[in-house]
Order: sequence, then C-alpha cells, then structure tokens
Amino acid sequence: MSHAHPSSPLSEAEMQRCKTQLLERARALVMQDADLRARLAEGESATSNTFVAGTEGGQATEADDEVIALLRREQGELKSVAEALERLEQGHYGLCVECGEAIAAQRLAVLPEAALCVGCQDMAEHRAAHGGEHR
Repeated sequence: MSHAHPSSPLSEAEMQRCKTQLLERARALVMQDADLRARLAEGESATSNTFVAGTEGGQATEADDEVIALLRREQGELKSVAEALERLEQGHYGLCVECGEAIAAQRLAVLPEAALCVGCQDMAEHRAAHGGEHR
C-alpha cells in the first residue's frame, strides 16, 4: 500500500530505501542504548558496593557522565528516526517540516532522518549558535 505524498521528491524505490535505512538505524540505536544502560548499571553497582576514592572516583563519575551524554544523544537521534518513519507513513517524508519544500534526495540518502531542507537547517543552526536571536 503506497502512502507517497503527491509532492514528495522521492520515487517509491527511494522511499523504500530510506525506510529500510531508518529501520536499520533504529535497531542499531536501540541496541546501543541497551549496551550503554548496561555499562551505566555496572558502574552504579561498582560504585555503590565499593568505596571509590580519589581519582578513581572522579574517573568513574566522568565515565558515567560520558555514558549519560551518549544516551541522551542516541535518544535524540532515535526520536529523529521515529519522527522520520512517522512522516514516511503519513506521506510527508522528504518535505521540509519548516517550509514544506522538497529536501534534496542526496541529503536524504546521507541523512534519512533529515526533517529540514538545507536552507532551513542552516537557519536553525544559526539561531542555535546565536541564542535564538532573529536577524
């Protein structure tokens, strides 16, 4: 059953390839998430059962902070992948969520979860870099 949007810039075959990439990425992220959570749990049990002092304690905390940062990044990426799959199912995949213009097929081939066209992505990055200022 085809859910392709009439103005979608991608062919049915390109949409299927992107869907496959997104599903594979989602599976990989879920596996990485489980591995990171296991690492974090191991660290928690080690530090809760043993007195860790000095530099070892600092290193354990740094390692936990690093794992937590990786978890947050991967959860954000998984959210982007899930949103892209939802756009695919709704027939809006390949269209910029900001301006509605087509996202270049080359961009989607490299970054299948892309929600913004290059122009809108540049503007979003500029706003983020300048604290949300509008110029």
